[in-house]
Amino acid sequence: MRPKPGLADVARTAGVSMGTASNVLNNPDRVRPATRAKVYRAMRDLGYGHKGVVFPADPPVGAAPVPEWGGDRPFLMTLGYISVDFLARIDVMPHRNDRVTGERISKHLGGPAANVAVAAAGLGGPFALDVELATAIGRDPDSLWALEQLAQRGVRARAIRHPERHRLSRCIVLLESDGSRTKVNEPLTLSGPELLPRLPSSPVRRRSHLHADGYQAGVILPLADRLHELGFTLSVHDTGLDPSHFCGDGFADLVRRMDLAFLNRRSAGWILGQSLATSHLIAAFARHLTEIADRNDVVLTLGPDGAVVFPRDATEPLRVMAPSTDVVDGTGAGDSFIGCYLAQRLHQVDPAMAAERACRAASLNMTAEGAQGRIASAADLGVTELLAETGAP
Repeated sequence: MRPKPGLADVARTAGVSMGTASNVLNNPDRVRPATRAKVYRAMRDLGYGHKGVVFPADPPVGAAPVPEWGGDRPFLMTLGYISVDFLARIDVMPHRNDRVTGERISKHLGGPAANVAVAAAGLGGPFALDVELATAIGRDPDSLWALEQLAQRGVRARAIRHPERHRLSRCIVLLESDGSRTKVNEPLTLSGPELLPRLPSSPVRRRSHLHADGYQAGVILPLADRLHELGFTLSVHDTGLDPSHFCGDGFADLVRRMDLAFLNRRSAGWILGQSLATSHLIAAFARHLTEIADRNDVVLTLGPDGAVVFPRDATEPLRVMAPSTDVVDGTGAGDSFIGCYLAQRLHQVDPAMAAERACRAASLNMTAEGAQGRIASAADLGVTELLAETGAP
């Protein structure tokens, strides 16, 4: 029987001392990022297990090279949730009081706002952005790891320390063999006073956009007029959105104050008060929006049925289809769509084309584990070839 690998084996495989390997386990902030990555890789390769630690997954496929920040590129700030996701692969969800053994449990970076930021930064090429995430973290090794992961993926963090917890928020994702997933997350709701120091306070000098996850809509809505005065455009998506925004005056206020709102089909069903087949849902939602004077753009994501853009100045919705794909994990597909769409719109790509490419990015995202497991680049979407042929995005 092969003996279990020990810390000495990890150190030997990683090419570091025993003390360094021990520090990676117990005091990772003392160890340089590149060295930590080598030790984590050795632990994964050897199947090393110690004190229930779940080691970080490999970097996502298609991760963007770290950019040089600044210059004239458009600026995107995302506001809200970041978490460490513990993803458990199981065959099927157990019944209540049952026990199930997972194929494996892995650790990934997640959270709606973080996912959107990483997807937007990852597109790159002719859609390169400066991307920042305004969020709250802790003082634990997971928080340090998350900041490093963001930097490696082209996202700068404006992070405050969480006022109640001294660690990064956590999310448990139960991933079934057919790609279905069940999520349990800790809340990350920040108050206005906590966020204000992290929000822009001076007029912008380039095209700039602020996107908030739904958990932060209550913070952003009262600040909308001020942020517009500074030159920002604003958007929000429905993850974490308070139910008051799905009915009557609450929804109307949302789509008037925000320049763009992203909703999924479940949210649309709540707004309409009924669940409908795709074609009927689109028609009913279009009629509902015509009743809201001075509303702004709305994008409705439909999962495998694609997406629909309802521009404020268009008489007909713009429908785009999603390519079929073998789903591994759909956790971050919606966030991937949003990040890809925003990156293109900040470069003035028309809404229909932006949505079509965003659907392809979301489909790619679902082919790997983790919300950020497969980040689409402009080259993945064929934009590099298009530029060579036409010179236009």
